[in-house]
Amino acid sequence: MKKLSLTFLLALATTFIFAQTINFGVKAGVNLSTLPESGLPYQIDNKNLTGYHAGIIADIGFQYFSIQPGLFFITKGSSYPGLFADNTGNTANVISTLKLNYLELPVNLLYKFQASPGVRIYLGGGPYLGYGLSGAWKYPNPSGPLGSYSHRNVSFGTDTLLDYKNPDYGINFITGVELKRRFTIDLNYSLGLGNIRWDQAAKIRNRSMGISLGYLF
Repeated sequence: MKKLSLTFLLALATTFIFAQTINFGVKAGVNLSTLPESGLPYQIDNKNLTGYHAGIIADIGFQYFSIQPGLFFITKGSSYPGLFADNTGNTANVISTLKLNYLELPVNLLYKFQASPGVRIYLGGGPYLGYGLSGAWKYPNPSGPLGSYSHRNVSFGTDTLLDYKNPDYGINFITGVELKRRFTIDLNYSLGLGNIRWDQAAKIRNRSMGISLGYLF
């Protein structure tokens, strides 16, 4: 572990030494996420959940490439539409939701090319590491009036089937436009590779796509 940490720090220091430009910035946006499940004996109809992300980035630039690490707060999860019946037999369409809050560290490698004066297009991707902070289920209240909801907090790192595993990890894909080397607009897709479910017979992985606006200082 010490050798791995030393190698990482040496690589990071070398990157900063040979970088042509180093800029710091902020980035925020909205995302649609879902939690596809596999290995279950039944089918779950999960849909996208709208969330958001916000954080800081560093853009370490070279002639045609840049390395862009960041640190973000991001909400992920899924929605589950269905038909709910109360004790009297009345039914209503309801949407249950699972929201998961993460602190996420992406490191993207971007290729940039000049499209016109003041406009650069970039594309690339890279790995990310996510650490779950908190979460909550919203679901129909079985003992309340039709259309009411209950809430239950979820946690990470506890070895129970009702909670979720840390860390999450995966790969980002990103493309966007940089204006006057300051403003950025990009589309991103996050492919989770880690199983965040404790039950090893089934698998849940994060999926997320979003749009971001950024500013480099």
